[in-house]
Amino acid sequence: MPFVPSTKPCASGNAAPGNPAVPGGNCFASEAAAARYRQVRPYYHPQAVRWLCEASGRGSFARALDVGCGAGQSSEALAEVAARVSGVDAAAEMLAHAVPHERIAYQQGSAEHLEFPSASFDLVTVGAALHWFDQPQFYAECRRVMAPGALLLVYNDHFTAHAQQVLAVKHWMRSRFARRFPIPRRGMRDMTEAVALEAGFRILRRGSFEHLVPYRRREFIDFLLTRSNTLVAIQQGRETPGSVTAWMDAELAQILPGEASAEPTEFLFKCNLWLLALPVEHSAEGWDAATRADTVK
Repeated sequence: MPFVPSTKPCASGNAAPGNPAVPGGNCFASEAAAARYRQVRPYYHPQAVRWLCEASGRGSFARALDVGCGAGQSSEALAEVAARVSGVDAAAEMLAHAVPHERIAYQQGSAEHLEFPSASFDLVTVGAALHWFDQPQFYAECRRVMAPGALLLVYNDHFTAHAQQVLAVKHWMRSRFARRFPIPRRGMRDMTEAVALEAGFRILRRGSFEHLVPYRRREFIDFLLTRSNTLVAIQQGRETPGSVTAWMDAELAQILPGEASAEPTEFLFKCNLWLLALPVEHSAEGWDAATRADTVK
């Protein structure tokens, strides 16, 4: 049976168009990268959608747009609360691995040039993709396709490099891995009040949640092979998938169990979320209530 990553709650600059913009083009636009992405990336999106419903006070939406939908995991979660979902991604290879769904229509396209009529959606979402967009162009297009009263959900899942009871992993990630595979240039990942206002939005709510993802050594290596650090090195010819895998397997052999029968190690991820809306007139009391910080664990 193929490995399917699950998650559980934990107890405790702009890029150029063509996202993701790195020398040589979209590093996610390969069959191997897309297949691996679908298989081993954490499926935390249902929890993000639950947060959306709690934060907005809305349990359903008529038509949602999921920008940077990748291999479809985020769109599938969104379809649980939206009557119709349009999933857009720049990489055809990623879309090819999306599972067909009767309420989801996938199409290849650019976040900066959304091929939809104005005022088409009552919800727009961006999960772990905003940092690859030309953000001013995306926000302009986002404002155009949002219907009156529509919401924008931006969320990012951060890999903390913290493994439960295996402290050596974080040290290895920050020293050995980061040195060999530096992070490529990309835009802003997180949202602030000033950025939201400049983009033409206001923050209604913001929150976060932590979740644990179990990986054995080979599964963890496959996860790292879906990160832009390694994908760019492969794309630029500095590495091959085989060389990356062999190096990481040797490096991690004394840190993580590798046998299929071994208990997986749980890795900590943290998802940050921002719920935004287009500006409307507020009383001072209403503005303060709408923009309060709220963390959902």
